[in-house]
Amino acid sequence: MAAFALAFLGINSLNRLTVQVPVRGGTYVEGVVGQPTYINPVIAASEADRDLVALLYASLYDLAEKIESEENGQAWKVRLKENAAWHDGQLVTSDDVIFTIEKIQDPESRSPLAAGWRGISAERVSEREIRFNLAAPYAFFEDNLRRLYPVPKHLFADIPLANWRLSLYNLEPVGSGPYRFTSSDTRRDGYITEYRLAANDAYANGRPYIDTFAFKFYSDEERLLQAFNLAQIDGVGGIEPSLLSRFRLRYQLLSLTAPRYYAVFWNGSVNPVLKDKNVRRALAQAVNKEELASAIFGGNAVVSYGPIPPTFDTFNAALAKDTSFSKEQAESLLENSGWKRDENGLRSKGSGASKAVIEFNLVVPQVPFLKETAEYLKTAWDAIGVKANVILLSPQDVASEVVRTRNYEALLYGNILSGNPDLFSFWHSSQRFSPGLNLALYENKTADKLIETIRQTGDQGLRVKDLETLQSLIVQDQPALFLYSPNYLYVATRALRGFELVSLVTPPDRFRGVERWYVKTARTFQ
Repeated sequence: MAAFALAFLGINSLNRLTVQVPVRGGTYVEGVVGQPTYINPVIAASEADRDLVALLYASLYDLAEKIESEENGQAWKVRLKENAAWHDGQLVTSDDVIFTIEKIQDPESRSPLAAGWRGISAERVSEREIRFNLAAPYAFFEDNLRRLYPVPKHLFADIPLANWRLSLYNLEPVGSGPYRFTSSDTRRDGYITEYRLAANDAYANGRPYIDTFAFKFYSDEERLLQAFNLAQIDGVGGIEPSLLSRFRLRYQLLSLTAPRYYAVFWNGSVNPVLKDKNVRRALAQAVNKEELASAIFGGNAVVSYGPIPPTFDTFNAALAKDTSFSKEQAESLLENSGWKRDENGLRSKGSGASKAVIEFNLVVPQVPFLKETAEYLKTAWDAIGVKANVILLSPQDVASEVVRTRNYEALLYGNILSGNPDLFSFWHSSQRFSPGLNLALYENKTADKLIETIRQTGDQGLRVKDLETLQSLIVQDQPALFLYSPNYLYVATRALRGFELVSLVTPPDRFRGVERWYVKTARTFQ
C-alpha cells in the first residue's frame, strides 16, 4: 500500500510540474463517400478530389510572404515565400502561379474556377512576385488567393490541355501542400479504396505533426458509418445531424459555422399568385423558424434572417429583432388582402375562370434535412389555408434541370457565400438566369447599385453601412423565405487534438491548419 501511495504521489507531482505537448508521429485516417478522379486544383470535380487537393497542394495565400492591394483594389501584388517548394524539390515560382491561372481561364480546361478569374490578368514581376490586374476594383480579391492552388508548370507545361484529364499526375499528384502522395490501393474493378499521404518536411508553413494521413473511400454512408464504428477510420466530415445517434464509438463533435443559408425562393413568373407580396409575407409569418431549426439541427444551426448569415460580422443585427411568427397574423393578412377560404379550406380570390388559389409546387432536393424542412413547411402552410405540393428530386436533377432552367414555382435550396459578403451572384438582377444564382429572379435597381458599390469600395465603414441597407432592402421585398444557417459537422476520434477551426467556407476547409493537428503527445517540464 505504501509503495502504491508513493507511486501515486510521484505521478501527481510529475503532472503538476510538466505539461502535455504535441509530438510528431501517428496516423490519421479520414473516411469519404465517393472517388477521387482529378486531384488537380484546376479541374478537381468531386468532393473527394477537393479534399485531397487541400492536403496535397498549398493555396497561394499560404505560399505568400506578402500580399498588397494597389490602385484602390484594382491591382494586387503577391510575393512568394523563399522556401516554398514542390514535393519533388523544385521551387514554387511566379511562373507556376501565372501558368495555373491561364489554364483555369482557358475554356478547354472546363475549370469550375473559371468564373472567379474572368477579367483578371497575372503578370510576372520577378521569380517570386506576381501582379494581378483586375478589370475593376474588387474588395474581396484576397478570397480568390485563398482559393487558388497553383500547379507545377514544369510537370504540366508539355501536356496538351485536352489530355490533362488523362495525366497520371491527377492520381499521383506532385503538390506543395502539407502532405505528399506516397501510395494508393485500387481494386481490380478500378475502385480506389485508399490513399496514403506522408508529412511534407519542406512545407512552407512547417512540417505537420501527424506523420501519415490516409483516406479511405466508401460507396455510401452506411459503409462509412460501419467503418467508423469498427475503428477503421478516425474522421468523417459533413455529417447529417440525424446520423449522429448511429455513431457507436466515443467521438468528439466539431460544429463549425459555415457561410451558407437555406431559403424558399419564390418564382412569381411561373406562378402569378406568388407575385403578391402579402401572400409571400403571410407564408413567412406562418413559419416558426426557431422551432424548425431546433427540431432539425438541435444546437447546430442558427435562424437565418436575410441574405447574409448571422455568423458574419457584417450581418445586419437589426433584422434578428424580427419575431414575426404568428399564425393568427398570417391568416389576418391573407383575409384582409381578399384571400378567403373556399369550400376546400384553401385561400382563394375571385370566382369561376378567374379564380386564383394559393397553391404551388415546392421543389426540394432529396436530402434528409431538406425533406424534413419541407414537411414542416407544408404543415405550417396547411394551417393557414395554403397548399404546397412537395416535389422531391435528386440533388443532381435539381441542379441540372430545375435550377438551370428556373423551372419552379418555389424552390427550397441553399446559397453558399465565398466567405465574404459579396452578394452579386445571388441577388444582382444580371444573375437572374443560369449560370447566375439569383434564384428568386430578384430585380431592384437600388439593390443592384448597392451590390456593385459594395464590391468596389475599399472603405470598410462605408461597406458595412451599404451592406446593412442592402440586407434590409432585400428582406423588405420578400423575394425568399430565409430559414436557417446550419453548421458543418465533423466527427473525429477523441485522440485528435490541435483542431482549431471555428468556421469554414467549403468542406475541404476543415483541413485548414492541418499541420497543427496531432495524435501523439509527451510531457515536458514547465
